[in-house]
Amino acid sequence: MEAADRGAVFVGLSTLDLSYAVDRYPAEDTKTQADELFLGAGGPAANAAVTYAFLSGRATGLVTALGKHPLTEPIRGDLEQYGVTAVDLTPDGDRQPPVSSIIVATGAATRTIVSLDGSRMRVPFEGSADGYLDDAAIVLVDAHYSAPALRLAEAARAAGIPVLLDAGRWRDVHAELLPLVDIAICSAAFTPPGVQADSIDAIFDFLHAAGPRLAAITRGADPIAYSMPGERGEVSIGGGAAVDTLGAGDILHGAFCHFHSRGEAFPLALEHAAEVATLSCRYVGTREWMRHYESQPKGSQSIR
Repeated sequence: MEAADRGAVFVGLSTLDLSYAVDRYPAEDTKTQADELFLGAGGPAANAAVTYAFLSGRATGLVTALGKHPLTEPIRGDLEQYGVTAVDLTPDGDRQPPVSSIIVATGAATRTIVSLDGSRMRVPFEGSADGYLDDAAIVLVDAHYSAPALRLAEAARAAGIPVLLDAGRWRDVHAELLPLVDIAICSAAFTPPGVQADSIDAIFDFLHAAGPRLAAITRGADPIAYSMPGERGEVSIGGGAAVDTLGAGDILHGAFCHFHSRGEAFPLALEHAAEVATLSCRYVGTREWMRHYESQPKGSQSIR
């Protein structure tokens, strides 16, 4: 089966997101009427999985922790609506899932998030990894749940399936995970221990020495820096007025998985993924951009 005909597996965090859009950030101890509300699944792996499923129309699995708390039902429903099959590693758990409350100030295109990100949850991975990666063209791990991330990255490596790391900030598990990773797409906040924070070249050197052959660093509205054997450069992220940047990095990761799995070269897949992420910032929430994707006159939708 060709890679373009296969699906993808995403491993990591699922949250319940409640995102309120207001013109400006509320003053302390006031009541504010929101302009819009987004309620649905969030988290790096979940948002990336939904994006991949939408763009590719392929089988998309999300290995995560949900449990049977009532607040998991909106998460499950949202994932199912967008074609993502959730594999729950904690089916009997009754703890409240991570909930993120987000205020989006559309006038300034900024967002403020208060959340419990799953750091207090222990998510085990017991038994064999067989069956989790069937027909996967690529595996993404966000490292929020270390045991499944390590086990499934190792299984993917053994099966010759590319592993992509979504790296926001440095986590201790990265030291074990990076040798199992083929591609690392990091945020500007990613600073490994002992590495100069403002030196992109030093971070790239660290990543390549640790394992990943391909690496990129996203920098907000600035071009994406990338590094691959024999080449380092930048990819433009496009323009346009931003309204809501919530989940833009997650969407970029999911879109990259789609374009990379179709055989695009690393810089081109990054460019096309950046187009999708930029489009998402023009609308409130992490799903509204999908309604406008096909209407774009050019760009990544032309090679969907």
